[in-house]
Amino acid sequence: MTKLQSIQLNIKDQLMDVYINEEGPSGYPHKRKSLENSTESIYQNVMIHSLEPNRTGPAPSGAADVKKSPCRAAAVCLSLLCLLLLTGLITLVCLFTKSNSEWKMELVLVHNNNNNLTMERDQLQTSYNILADERDRLHKGVEDMTEKINDLHKMLQACCSKQGWTYFRGSLYYISSTMAPWQQSRSDCQQRGADLVIINSKEEQEFVRRFQKVLWIGLTDTETEGKWRWVDGTLLTKSYWASGEPNGHLFGRDEDCAEIMNFNLENSWNDDSCYQQKSWICEKTWPV
Repeated sequence: MTKLQSIQLNIKDQLMDVYINEEGPSGYPHKRKSLENSTESIYQNVMIHSLEPNRTGPAPSGAADVKKSPCRAAAVCLSLLCLLLLTGLITLVCLFTKSNSEWKMELVLVHNNNNNLTMERDQLQTSYNILADERDRLHKGVEDMTEKINDLHKMLQACCSKQGWTYFRGSLYYISSTMAPWQQSRSDCQQRGADLVIINSKEEQEFVRRFQKVLWIGLTDTETEGKWRWVDGTLLTKSYWASGEPNGHLFGRDEDCAEIMNFNLENSWNDDSCYQQKSWICEKTWPV
């Protein structure tokens, strides 16, 4: 007997028992007949439903495989996605770790460079302070020395003034009180440790003119006519000849020595005979 037949018999017996219990004694054969017919109908329905596929039960193996395939594909895709996410996460962590390490190394280098620059700055500041102190000491020394030199100049100038000397821009000047020819005038200057004046600048020219005297100066062309030289042997470069001077060679006159003549004019030089009697001006370097 199959499982299905056993189920049918069990259902039939249970239905018969129910009917007998509810309808009374078994003396009603027509009702029993009706129950048997109903039972057979139920059997047929059970058979029909038993033979039909179970729509609520498990599907055949082929259908189950079809239903399981999308799930497996989804699971595989999800696994791959998780793997890709994990790989990306690991990559990001590695890159972050590498970048963080490089950043820390750069930070250490910057910190070291900053420390080195700070040390160099401090060393330079120290050197600057030392140089500033030295500069201040030298400046103070120069001021003290300048003050002493000025005091000495005043003392020497006062002393020299008593002897007829006048100080101007590092030199002493002596104006004679007598007159003599050019050569004799120079000899007198040399005996005083000086020589006839050499005018090197406009300021010195102005200084000599302010004595308001006709004076021999240390300029001559006795060696070569027309080539004027100072008494120290240097050639004349900057001159203050009066208009039309020197002109001795134009008239055949022997005018080989220079003098300050037109002292009211800036261009006050004149050439004249060296044998003329004139005052003179001597110049010597400041002895300090």
